[in-house]
Amino acid sequence: MIIASHIPAPPLREFVEVMWFHEGLNAGYPLERVLPDGSMELIVNLREEPRHIFDQTSYRARQSFRRSWLSGPHSEHIIIDTAPNASMIGAHFRPGGARAFFKLPLCELRNRVFDLESFWGQDAGRLRDRLLEAPKPAAKFQVLEESLLQHWRGPSHHSAVHYALDRFMKVPHEMTMGKISAATGVSPRTFIEVFTTQVGMTPKIFCRVRRFHRALHQIQQCEEVRWAHLANDCGYYDQAHFINEFKEFTGLTPGEYVQDRPAYPGFVPVRTG
Repeated sequence: MIIASHIPAPPLREFVEVMWFHEGLNAGYPLERVLPDGSMELIVNLREEPRHIFDQTSYRARQSFRRSWLSGPHSEHIIIDTAPNASMIGAHFRPGGARAFFKLPLCELRNRVFDLESFWGQDAGRLRDRLLEAPKPAAKFQVLEESLLQHWRGPSHHSAVHYALDRFMKVPHEMTMGKISAATGVSPRTFIEVFTTQVGMTPKIFCRVRRFHRALHQIQQCEEVRWAHLANDCGYYDQAHFINEFKEFTGLTPGEYVQDRPAYPGFVPVRTG
């Protein structure tokens, strides 16, 4: 099994948080929840078997992707399969970063997944062919960087969005529209419209997702979680508020999540039995 990651060089580094690759991966369970973090993902399947997205309640397949796809900014979890001996490569964009490579408002992609050919046409197929030909992870990352640079449209964030993302990523529970408006000189209404277009969700929803994501990472670092303390530290009104939000984003209670202790905070095995 091979697992590798890569931080792209500038200028891509400003828009892409990390590139990842795995080969021969066997998860040991058939389905998993992918939890929201407010960002987007470009994924290329390097096997011939299609991958699927499943209904959150019935666990029936509702979408199928064979070659490559783009997962929009999610404010809810999705359920995917974990094919045996999987081989995939992808780019995890920074929040709003995908706007530099795709010519549409990101809010149109919210909570949706699309075939990459819908945006890049035949370039999507050529990218996959080149990735299959590249012999090692480093060469594959270089191919993916070159393809992204080919579609790069340059910096595209409004100055107010750039400022807000920096603050929201650090203290999502402390920033208000009034503070953002005072710091940037942009009216709350205009800011909300621009942020939603360029990031894919409203500032309020984005901050809720990031607060949840912060809680996930704190849980991961604790041997024994003190729930009331964690809820307060992450900016929730109380423990009940934290539990309700956690269930909304994951479909699980915090206790159920901790029982699995997933190796990666954003990926949780689905127990169907």
